[in-house]
Amino acid sequence: MTLTLKNFNHFSLLLILSVLLLYARPAYSIPSSLEEIQQKFGNLCYEYGLEFCASPRKSEEEGDKRKEFTETEKQILTRLSRQQSRLQDREMDLDRREQQLKALHEDVQRQISQLEKLQQEIERDIESKKTQDDALLDKAVSFYAKMDAATAAQSINQLDTKVAISILMRMKEKQAADVLSNIPPNQSAKLIAEIAKKK
Repeated sequence: MTLTLKNFNHFSLLLILSVLLLYARPAYSIPSSLEEIQQKFGNLCYEYGLEFCASPRKSEEEGDKRKEFTETEKQILTRLSRQQSRLQDREMDLDRREQQLKALHEDVQRQISQLEKLQQEIERDIESKKTQDDALLDKAVSFYAKMDAATAAQSINQLDTKVAISILMRMKEKQAADVLSNIPPNQSAKLIAEIAKKK
């Protein structure tokens, strides 16, 4: 009789189960049916705390026949339990810190958004003021252009230096030259030097 690979695998499995059951139980309790084998195997798993293959208890009369742990096993289990507790505490601490960081990040993002809005408002205000200032300067230039050079020079000479330079730079070159010629030489020299820097 020839054994195929499939038959050999079944035979090996049956042999291993038989040896396991013979080792675990005395000879007088060798099971005689498949159902009894399953029950014995399940009982063995239950006694050693292997829940995945343990048979459910049929009645309370059977009691709890689990094997007692040795002192070494108890110490190992105690250490493992403490380590698991420490890991759980650490995990909770990390979760808490992660939530804090997330809240902090959201707060920083809100502040950045507010600063960006504020910056945009300031830029709009600056642009608006610049436009208003330019309009006022254009109006002042048109007034000075209608005056005679001596009167315009007397008025411009009394203005703030920056304003005077802005007006003179917007005037036509001939008009600006006529005005400057009517301003005292030391003052007109300063104005001309500032105008030259800006060009």
